[in-house]
Amino acid sequence: MRRKKILIFLVLCLAFLCGGSVLAEALTRDSGADTFFRANKEYSAGQKAIAEKREQEAVEKFEHAVQLYEKLLGSGFVNGQIYYNLGNAYYRLGTSGKAIVYYRRAEKLLPRNPDIKANINLLKSDFVDKESISQLPEILKIVCFWYFFLNLSEITAITVYMYLALMSSILFFIFVKVQWLKNIIIVFASCLLVMVISLGIKAYSQHSIERGVVIADESRIRYGPGEEYEPRFEIHEGAEVRIEEKKDKWYKVYVYVDVEGIRDDEDKKETEFKTGWIPEAEIGKI
Repeated sequence: MRRKKILIFLVLCLAFLCGGSVLAEALTRDSGADTFFRANKEYSAGQKAIAEKREQEAVEKFEHAVQLYEKLLGSGFVNGQIYYNLGNAYYRLGTSGKAIVYYRRAEKLLPRNPDIKANINLLKSDFVDKESISQLPEILKIVCFWYFFLNLSEITAITVYMYLALMSSILFFIFVKVQWLKNIIIVFASCLLVMVISLGIKAYSQHSIERGVVIADESRIRYGPGEEYEPRFEIHEGAEVRIEEKKDKWYKVYVYVDVEGIRDDEDKKETEFKTGWIPEAEIGKI
């Protein structure tokens, strides 16, 4: 009898803990939704203030929206729409570098959103530094449409489903010797191979290659990680870079824009891709 009471007590405790956990999760989710709506409201109020020529009020509204969106991200609410809205708020505040950072983060999660690409192109058209990296051929984007159309989570899910479909087809073929099943197995196997390769490339691109954006108005790329090293060239806000190494509070970066050396000891300056070191504080990681 005593054991039964103890068992009931433990079950009730477990139910209470689980219920409390679910309740806490629900409250957190509701709180996050409320913060998101308040941030959107502040952003809309900022847009209205701009239309009515109340610039100071607009700045205050956009700054408050930024605080709320960043609070959401700090609480673990990672969402493409939050990144996109935060990018818009920074754009309205005139901080183009940070806007590009959050647009790029949003692009990873919302690859089919045309507004993100349009906003990035609009910002880049006014940047001091122009990108010198070649664009991917349109034919490649058409042939490998799924890679550019889907985000990493979607490609992962499709790969899993394709694997399950292949295994089911093989098992079914073992018990039912039907010729047409062989063709289905070949199709599933081919599709699975393509998806696995796509998943590997996508995962490597997003998690193994670190990229960043210059968020300072102007930044000097130096020969080494420190102010004592001589500058090699200058880049400006919004320039995108690949982060190759970190040492102390400096990043070694590969620059994706056309740059010119700032020294005048050469008759002709050659525009080329260059690497160098930049302070960590002047880079926003994507």
